Amino acid sequence: MQKLMPTDIVEEVREVLLSAADAGKYGRAFLTAYQILELLPPATRDRLIAERGIGGSGGGSFTAPSVVSQAAEMQSEIEMAALDVRGMTARVASNAVTPGAGIVAAYRLAKKD
Repeated sequence: MQKLMPTDIVEEVREVLLSAADAGKYGRAFLTAYQILELLPPATRDRLIAERGIGGSGGGSFTAPSVVSQAAEMQSEIEMAALDVRGMTARVASNAVTPGAGIVAAYRLAKKD
């Protein structure tokens, strides 16, 4: 079986982004790849982590969050922002993960009028 690629999970990532909290006049909330990964269906999340690793500091390249990031960036109406996560820890599949970069991308789908 081949490893999951961004194109394999693009629709699941879209569903997660569509389910992001609506902050009213501010639009949908932004989510990091770690948050999206955590909110994917458990079978997809767990397979990505098993195949690619959970990522974070010292996690290597093209880890599970990297696959999620690329799938998010494939969305036609994606909005991105930079988020300073220095000193923060993400929780993914009951694991604490320290992001490998001090600045990460955050994603949301543009709110349609």
